[in-house]
Amino acid sequence: MIVPAYQLEAEPGGSSDVRAAIRRFTAYRKNQLTQWSLLGSVFILLALLISWSTSLYKEQLINEAYKEASVQLSSKANELKLGVERRLLLSESLVAFVGMELRSNGYVDHERFEQFSGHFVPLLPDVRNLSLYPKGVAWYVYPQTGNEHVIGSDLFKDKRPEVRENALRAKELRTVTLIGPVDLLQGGSGLVTRQSVYTEDKFWGFVSVVIDLPEMLDGISKGFRNDLFDVALRVNGQVLLGDPKLFKQNQLSEVVSVPDGKWELAGALKQEKHQMIAMKLWLIRLFALLCMALVLYQVYVQLTSRTKLAEKVSQRTRELQEANEEIEASNEELLAIEEELRAQNRMLESKERDLRYLAYHDPLTGLYNRSFFNLHLKESIAEAERTGTQITLLYLDLDQFKLVNDTFGHIRGDGLLREAAERLTGRKEGQPEPLPDNGPAYFRIGGDEFTVVLPSVPDREEAEGLAAAIIERFRSPFFIQGAEYFLTTSIGIALYPDHGGDAPALTQHADLAMYRAKEEGKNHYRWFDGTVAPESARLMELRNGLRRAMERGEFEVYYQPQIETATGKLSGLEALLRWKHPRLGQISPQQFIPLAEETGLIVEIGEWVLHTACAQNKAWHDAGCPKLRIAVNLSARQFAAPDLVGTVRNVLEQTGLDARFLELEITENMAMKNENLTTLEQLKDMGILLSIDDFGTQHSSLSYLKRLPVSRIKIDRSFVSGIGVDERDEAIIHAMLVIARRLHLSVVAEGVETEPQFGFLEEHNCDEIQGYLFFKPQSAEHIGKVLRDSLPGESRDSRASEDMEDEDLEGEDWKRVGTGRASS
Repeated sequence: MIVPAYQLEAEPGGSSDVRAAIRRFTAYRKNQLTQWSLLGSVFILLALLISWSTSLYKEQLINEAYKEASVQLSSKANELKLGVERRLLLSESLVAFVGMELRSNGYVDHERFEQFSGHFVPLLPDVRNLSLYPKGVAWYVYPQTGNEHVIGSDLFKDKRPEVRENALRAKELRTVTLIGPVDLLQGGSGLVTRQSVYTEDKFWGFVSVVIDLPEMLDGISKGFRNDLFDVALRVNGQVLLGDPKLFKQNQLSEVVSVPDGKWELAGALKQEKHQMIAMKLWLIRLFALLCMALVLYQVYVQLTSRTKLAEKVSQRTRELQEANEEIEASNEELLAIEEELRAQNRMLESKERDLRYLAYHDPLTGLYNRSFFNLHLKESIAEAERTGTQITLLYLDLDQFKLVNDTFGHIRGDGLLREAAERLTGRKEGQPEPLPDNGPAYFRIGGDEFTVVLPSVPDREEAEGLAAAIIERFRSPFFIQGAEYFLTTSIGIALYPDHGGDAPALTQHADLAMYRAKEEGKNHYRWFDGTVAPESARLMELRNGLRRAMERGEFEVYYQPQIETATGKLSGLEALLRWKHPRLGQISPQQFIPLAEETGLIVEIGEWVLHTACAQNKAWHDAGCPKLRIAVNLSARQFAAPDLVGTVRNVLEQTGLDARFLELEITENMAMKNENLTTLEQLKDMGILLSIDDFGTQHSSLSYLKRLPVSRIKIDRSFVSGIGVDERDEAIIHAMLVIARRLHLSVVAEGVETEPQFGFLEEHNCDEIQGYLFFKPQSAEHIGKVLRDSLPGESRDSRASEDMEDEDLEGEDWKRVGTGRASS
């Protein structure tokens, strides 16, 4: 706290102490008066400076506002002039039209006049009409509606003297004239442009354009409204727009020259603009005064802060001492945090190593993956090109591996792949794959496909020796469920640079050589010989195209209706996958579904088909179509994928389809596996209908059938096609129907294409049928029409005839295929 000198008590005793106190008080008062006098003088000078500078700024703002208003008024004058000239050009265009008509025909055709006028009048809302006055009499008027009083009027005998004078002047001048505003015969007032027409120097008549002035002004510049200034328009001495007083103030003015006169524009700043400038100046002055007060306060603080500074220094010293004690107290806590961060850093480094491992390794076998294969092969080729050496690429595929998956399931198939990788590399289970150096590098690039990169190969014998050794390693049997199973491999070999100058070419040629080895009997190796078999090339193109078919939108889901045998009504739909290759066209499902199974893409494709079919069925329901069930096939790989039930549940939630309108079709082999029973029961508990597809064509057990949570079986077309041809097929079908009826299962017969087939199935009480006799598979658009048009009692002949009008496909392309396989 600052204690004034005059408040200090004098020590008792002599008068010298009193005089000292008086001197200190006098010095203090003098210092105070000096400070306040200085602050007052500065305040007055700054206030005068602010007043003077803001007055100058006010004049500047007003001048700038007038300059801006002058520019805008000039712009409006130009807009007005251009607008008038545009209407005058319409008169000249009409003169040109009349002259052309007179030169061509000797007269003006009414229909051509209306066609000509119809091109212009709708584009200019302010044009009331276009008219022609042969010898001064109005015989051509467009439009006639609303202008009936004009027809037959004679300009030279008009009751309005200004009109007669204008007609005589226009006849003599032979140029465009402008009159108005005048009262119009059709009502209202407006402007009239008029020009005489001469043919062979002989007066023919007039052309005239009647203009609605307010409409024209609104179309040219939105009625000449402006937020900055008020505007007035005077035409030939008559004020048509705004306040006439604006012409007396003479603040802003513009003149627009038009035929037979001039138009004047006058303007003045709005009162709101003046008020806004005044408000802005008051705000500036207030802000300046506040700033000045703040500056003076700071000066005052500086003049009186010396004593306070010493106290603040002392206080700050105490605070620093306390802070130092707090820092020392928290040092141990910081050390603990540092140790925790180090532990977290070690954990992150461990996770980074794991992620780096997963980025370049196959999680199933521990071999390097396709990403590292592409990188390593590219780097090896670059090194070989630099050193002038050769590289050998071996491309391996396990023969008949798909049969293992279909027979024993994917869990045991994965175990077989791990053992195959161990045999391929010669390392034990759990040992990490060493970094590629000068020796062979092993890779799993997908499914049951492996590659080996052998650098610095001196001759072909070394590569052949490695290939023969690999084949030899696969001669001993694999053990699956305690039984021996023999699995062979086919190998294709390509040599850099003889068989390819870059990684993609070398890989493709080794792959082609591998397919040649398969075609020649499997279980041996084959060098790329520089030729490409047509079937191998096609298969390679299909394999490569299949990987991007989903991205490119080449897949489409078709739908085939199912029919109640007893009533002929639609009972359901089956979703069928189609692939239209950009170069090869429609690909048979029998060709691309096995490839999708082999490469593992069937899981992704199958989930897309399931989602698409459910979404489409929901859309049909929402559109008011009959609420039918949609059947979707599940492949063996889909069924073996983790959390199939969760995937199906997510699809139903995303599409909003009720589970009771979804049917999932599985094969007999899938249904007969004990490990699949839990999944089937979970799907049924969700309300989904389960059915066995192609019943009787695979391995099935009636004891299993009675325990399975399935509701339907589907008789394969291979049996249906034997109706009326082979009594054994008919007996098998009859037995299936009897068994299904006793087990309370409904039956659907596929591939019904003839009336005798339908008659046999109807006679033996088959529940539903599906086939070309009623409908072929069609796109969602066509099936939507079928659903909307379906009525009770409609004959299948009429439906089939309508169905055959749609786009047709031939042969195997129309054979049924679900998400997982092709049916034969």
